[in-house]
Amino acid sequence: MPAEVIVLAGPTGTGKSRLALRLAQRIGGEIVNYDSVQIWRGFDIGSAKPSAEDRALVPHHLFDVVDADEEFNAADYARVARATIDDIHARGKRAILAGGTFFYLRALLAGLPEMPGRDEAIRARLRRIAASGRGQARLHRWLSIIDPQSGRKIAPADRHRVERALEVWLVARAPISAWERPASDAMPALKIALQLERTRLAATLDARVEAMFAEGLVEETRALLERYPAAARPFGTIGYREAAAVVRGEMALDAAIAETKRRTRAYAKRQMTWLRSERNVHWLDAADPEQTFEAALRLIEETA
Repeated sequence: MPAEVIVLAGPTGTGKSRLALRLAQRIGGEIVNYDSVQIWRGFDIGSAKPSAEDRALVPHHLFDVVDADEEFNAADYARVARATIDDIHARGKRAILAGGTFFYLRALLAGLPEMPGRDEAIRARLRRIAASGRGQARLHRWLSIIDPQSGRKIAPADRHRVERALEVWLVARAPISAWERPASDAMPALKIALQLERTRLAATLDARVEAMFAEGLVEETRALLERYPAAARPFGTIGYREAAAVVRGEMALDAAIAETKRRTRAYAKRQMTWLRSERNVHWLDAADPEQTFEAALRLIEETA
């Protein structure tokens, strides 16, 4: 059985999905998603899911597995992903992880601590506050006071993570950042990270955003809003939040595109910051896809 999973990381827009597909075809691997938006059914354009044609070429796992009105968090992801990877390895294949939600990836590779469980009464209180005028900003300010480390790491707009951090503090009277991950749960991984020169990456991301809106992101979001409540988690993600504002008449299309570009570039910057703090990462320049593929293949063959 292969000793390590193959992790493809890097900022959004660097070609991780394309590289994962080529590598899977070459080595007989199977792709496992760790993008938190691609797990939701129907959220296709804004999450840049692999096409049906690409998914037919090699097995793809953990895409379209949860409805938007269901609860699904990093612990759920780690549990399902571990079972999926165990099955892939039991069949003598190599698991190739591709995505961009590094909190999910860390939960999978390093494990999660035994933190307090959900408290529905506390969650309901926090959501009532969040629904009031500037309530989400108030909750984030509160988090920054009681747990400055989490306040810096969690974006104010990330409602679910803000709620969870406050919930842990209210239940345990200890910040969520104080809980340590169990080292015994660590999963061996070959971590390959792609990078692009900053100006080129920014241009690539801007073009991707424009293409998403041209391909019907607003129309897709309108249809999804008819199926799921507007408070469902995926509607707060990059692109969908702006498209939903267009649907509600709260934002002009040009403004939505500009804001999505800004948030996408900021997200890519946060991804790079996270990756630079990781150990044992093999960095590859993604400027030339063919050279990137050959370099990644050499790394994999060295660990086979």
